[in-house]
Amino acid sequence: MGRMFYTLENHKRDIDVKQYVYYIGSYHYNWHDAMELLIVLQGEIEVSINGRNNILEENDMMIINSNVGHATLARKQNSIAMVIHLHPIYFSSYFSDYHLLEFRCIASSKNRHAEPFKKIRRLAVEMIQFMGGDSPTEKLCCESLLHELTATLVKYFPPEEISSTEMASNKRKNDAVNQMIRYIDKNYRSKISLEELSKVFGYNKSYVSQIVKLNLGINFYEYLTRIRLREATYALSNLEEKISDIALSYGFSEVKSFNTAFRNSFGKTPSEYRKQLSEKKHSQSPLTEKRYLDEEEFRELIRGKKETEISSDFLYQRKRQEVKELLNKEDYQKIKEIRKELDVTLKKITKIEEKLL
Repeated sequence: MGRMFYTLENHKRDIDVKQYVYYIGSYHYNWHDAMELLIVLQGEIEVSINGRNNILEENDMMIINSNVGHATLARKQNSIAMVIHLHPIYFSSYFSDYHLLEFRCIASSKNRHAEPFKKIRRLAVEMIQFMGGDSPTEKLCCESLLHELTATLVKYFPPEEISSTEMASNKRKNDAVNQMIRYIDKNYRSKISLEELSKVFGYNKSYVSQIVKLNLGINFYEYLTRIRLREATYALSNLEEKISDIALSYGFSEVKSFNTAFRNSFGKTPSEYRKQLSEKKHSQSPLTEKRYLDEEEFRELIRGKKETEISSDFLYQRKRQEVKELLNKEDYQKIKEIRKELDVTLKKITKIEEKLL
């Protein structure tokens, strides 16, 4: 059963797309050249971006613009999102300064059922059924749906052009934050402070605090705690290591502070979480790993979602693809030959009928 992770490239048309469906896990900060459309299919997640923490629930969505640092965190278990990454060069045929485009698109409880958002969700779900297809028809359908989806975004959420000066300023700030993030990610086990960061990178303490908060949506110490939690959660999968030793090894001053932080983030204690792990056959944890849905899981997820109205189509398309994969080359060639012979026979019958008439 294939996983729900697909790519589409057509350099002649400046198309470079990734589309996938996955379980949102522990706190993860990243940035990339592609603009990102994130749609929550199940559960509740937190997206930290530009100094704001956005809480997204089922059917909510948002656009994360190119090279904007952001972080995601599941607020409920089994939270699932569909993501589309699209390189901004796609817009180069329509906008001269495509690299300066900035979309502002976010759906929440107030507007998630508005027609534009419903259409975007439907197109995104339809598009993924053709992603990964090899036939000309599948590729054409996929590109067509991509064009319709982006046209809908531009029509209802027209992008603004930020100034090149602002872009350069944002890039400098992003570079500074990214350097700090890498430093924290490397040294989170130690006692890191704002004073230490200001000395290492040559900025004053208040500036360090300001740009971290502005880019991550949380303060320095909260980010540090989340990173320590993320890494400690991996360590909990080693059932032989003591929880107290894990707490101290991953930067927590005592096991009590580790227990409190863990419960606040995941709704359970490290002991309860470890018990869950021991009851499972595999030791890898849904809190830590990035796990993509397989096609059967996705079918179950979209089944009953009336808004998409494509559940049966998706089932049919994927089933047909699975059957095709079962045929070996020899069988496929035989089928082609039989079809050819049938075509010849039908033409002969048509000629005979024409003579009789």
